[in-house]
Amino acid sequence: MPRSPEATEAIGSLLVHLGRGSAINDSLRSRVARAIQSDPPLLIFAALGWTDEQADPADLADWLIDHAMSRFANGDAFLGPPTISDATRSTWQKLYAHFRVLPLDRWMDDAALWLEAGGPKVSQTWQHQWPRIVATTNGKMPTEATVSDDMLGQLARAMEHARTLDGSFDRVLLRSKLGAMKQLAYGLSHEINNPLANISTRAQQLQRGETNPSRVATLQRIVDQVYRAHEMISDLMFFANPPAAIRSRCDLNPILHQVAESFRDEANRQSIRLEVATPDDATEVVVDEKMMTEAITALVRNAVDAVGCQGTIVLSLVRESGRIMIHVADSGPGLSESARLHAFDPFFSGREAGRGLGMGLCRAYRIARLHLGDVILAGGPIGCVTTITLNDH
Repeated sequence: MPRSPEATEAIGSLLVHLGRGSAINDSLRSRVARAIQSDPPLLIFAALGWTDEQADPADLADWLIDHAMSRFANGDAFLGPPTISDATRSTWQKLYAHFRVLPLDRWMDDAALWLEAGGPKVSQTWQHQWPRIVATTNGKMPTEATVSDDMLGQLARAMEHARTLDGSFDRVLLRSKLGAMKQLAYGLSHEINNPLANISTRAQQLQRGETNPSRVATLQRIVDQVYRAHEMISDLMFFANPPAAIRSRCDLNPILHQVAESFRDEANRQSIRLEVATPDDATEVVVDEKMMTEAITALVRNAVDAVGCQGTIVLSLVRESGRIMIHVADSGPGLSESARLHAFDPFFSGREAGRGLGMGLCRAYRIARLHLGDVILAGGPIGCVTTITLNDH
């Protein structure tokens, strides 16, 4: 089918906005709706993708906005045959003249004429499934319609290619980041762990001969901080070069209760209501039980630190649509934009906003990815929900 200049320009602007990731404003939405009302082939194309019994131009504009990129990129929306004969042009001119005097709400009654002008006869069964167009005006037909080449298809494919390049760049950047972190982790392990071990050994030796309680406590803090630094290096090593997951079939329900119980005393001291909601039936999945326990523990630790005192944490398990989702919801501070962007970076901390992420979330993310899953953050100014998503198999 042909495509009018107004329809081509409207769809072209739409594809540019979609390719840039820009928000679709009311002006562009109205422009697409006007193009649909002025161009019978475009309205028919959108209506054939509509699934309800009736639609108005605004509905069809919304459908076109949602599906334009994929339809034009894969060639499904090629409005215009590869070769256009004089006979085809003559047929189109007659159809435009015919539709110019038809009310807009009757365009779908004769839509088969457009389809049969360049294709086989349309069955009555299919026609009965088409939606009814509801409109208060007849629209404004263009005085002359032309057929452009596959410009929209080329534009859509270019936008899709740009998106693919963006995704490829992100993957290459992630691989480069992991490679650099691996080198850093190995360097830290060799160059810093040895001095840390010496500091710890010397502090413990001094403790054994020290009688002053204040100095004993100071030396113990040195030992504790050395162990903390050693654990941070171990976390970085885990993120950069994690061990292979030793998978076995296990039930996640008791794991969630076990993790919650490990925080029960701390939660009670801080007046935090810690709740666990799991299905009545077993939720079995093939995972590394130790790693998954570590990941859930890291998320609950992050939630406890965020809440502080007098709050609520809900640890829940949901199984639906072939996925298992472990939710940790808290009533602490929400996530800032910076936290959303860097939450999975090692050692990133949002403590200035009341939420310290550190290596915990980063470690949970790495464990989820080892199990072909993911970790998702959701939250606004108040509260946060962190979700580990696993495939149900």
